[in-house]
Amino acid sequence: MLALVSLSGCALNFLSEQREGWRDATERACYAQKLVVPSYFQRPAREVDGKGACGIEQPLKVNAFQRGVVAVTGGDVLLGCMMTNAMERWVREAVQPAAQARFGMPVTEVLTMGTYACRPRNNRHGDKLSEHAFANAFDVAGFRLADGRTIRVRTDWRRGDPASQAFLREALISACGYFTTVLGPGSNRLHEDHIHIDLARHNASGTSRYCRPKLDRPGPTPLDPNAGIPMATLLQTPPPAAPANMEQRAFTYRFDDNLGAPDAEAPYPGDQILNGQTPSVPPSGPYTPPASIPLSYTQ
Repeated sequence: MLALVSLSGCALNFLSEQREGWRDATERACYAQKLVVPSYFQRPAREVDGKGACGIEQPLKVNAFQRGVVAVTGGDVLLGCMMTNAMERWVREAVQPAAQARFGMPVTEVLTMGTYACRPRNNRHGDKLSEHAFANAFDVAGFRLADGRTIRVRTDWRRGDPASQAFLREALISACGYFTTVLGPGSNRLHEDHIHIDLARHNASGTSRYCRPKLDRPGPTPLDPNAGIPMATLLQTPPPAAPANMEQRAFTYRFDDNLGAPDAEAPYPGDQILNGQTPSVPPSGPYTPPASIPLSYTQ
């Protein structure tokens, strides 16, 4: 009987949590400022109204970044406007230069382990909702290069060749300039196979960042002499144009009515961020080290 009461209490905590007002407000501001312009690659989707506070008012279905140059594994992952904008900037401004420097070619795909999922942090009953519950997080499993090679966090972070290890570390370090939470191998046992990134709010102003592990930037590695696929070759064919107005968009994209599906998906590896804290948009510009904030984050 006691166990049943305990489980019931956990369920009530999960369902009674309220969605913070800043979430919808920041999404509306993102669209108003045209930080993301809907296109074939990032299509408007219907509101997701999940259990309790889960969901998002104006989500996007994202199948690629950089106007189709960088695909997303599986396609049509659900993300908010702010996360889509941050992902675009991170891939273009940090990931691609790192790939070009280490391998002599660009990234053509981001491998993901999940975006939207209505669940508590770390899938633990009684915990606060994960940022995944608001389509405000992205789990990066790795990257595919232009020659078809895959660089995976699970296999290459610790056992990959020097260029692959350095590239993944550069991806994680640079992510802290675009996202407020970054967790990778070495942060805890739940992030040994992916890099978790999100736009959670860790303080009232949304300026604090939580990035683990703390790493030094890797040194240079020899470039493969056989490598050399410039980004320009991937940009020669223009992508399909976005519809000119909202009527055409509504007809072209035909909002998907099956958005209950993500709630039924198998749980993704958990994210861990500071308890009881709430994102403003991380400022653009060069990477700066994460702010030092209290370690109230638990395993």
